[in-house]
Amino acid sequence: MDVELRKSRNGVLKFLLKDVTPAFANSIRRTILQGVPTMAIDEVEVEKNDSVMSDEILAHRLGQTPLVTPEGYLLPSECDCLEGRCPNCSVDLSLQVEGPSVIRGEDLDPSDPEASPVEGNSPIVRLGEGQKLEFNAIARLGFGEDHANWQPAIVSYKYMSVIDIDQDARDDWGECVESCPEDILAIKNDEMVVTDIEKCTMCEACLEACPDAIDVGEDSSQFIFRVESTGTMPPERLVSRAIEILKGKCEEFTEQMERF
Repeated sequence: MDVELRKSRNGVLKFLLKDVTPAFANSIRRTILQGVPTMAIDEVEVEKNDSVMSDEILAHRLGQTPLVTPEGYLLPSECDCLEGRCPNCSVDLSLQVEGPSVIRGEDLDPSDPEASPVEGNSPIVRLGEGQKLEFNAIARLGFGEDHANWQPAIVSYKYMSVIDIDQDARDDWGECVESCPEDILAIKNDEMVVTDIEKCTMCEACLEACPDAIDVGEDSSQFIFRVESTGTMPPERLVSRAIEILKGKCEEFTEQMERF
């Protein structure tokens, strides 16, 4: 297995994963989406709500507000408190405000400043003159497989494309080059070449334009990953945690098999 970094900027990680099976690549994707514990608002206790937004919709919007996930917190199922409300496994985010104003993520007051909303400017609800909103929200660690609130990123991958060109098939490559919407085909020394194979989307436009000279396929042992974090944790940390979790599951499976 080999990993080559392609991009790491503004919460987006792009890398090339080589010499692995499709099943292994998909295991990484699924673990990032569903198996890495992250912090999200799980419970909202509303004391007063004069806004036009109902308590249920307000709670849903708060749950969908990404929070930074600090290190050191326990899953509620692992905590001795058994209620999921102690400082070891939860964070309180309170609010008490009167309108007119637009309530934003930065207005929430977390018991742990490190577990604050990722985007402080993100709007939650608008309050009119004299309207009041008071609530206490409880954030806990959870998994994306249980609810989308805890999904930490958008993760996708694609096979590495393979474009075979028969250089003896024709003398004029203009039509073939112009057909590519990604502009990755070019003419060099009277031959057509691929300038950046990783940008190929396998749309097969070039194949339709020049079926006599081009064949488009895929390499199922190489995968181009793209991980876009919600901001709850850096994408590099997400991938590392996913690998650790997969390794732990494999070790546990091996131990269980050795008992037979």
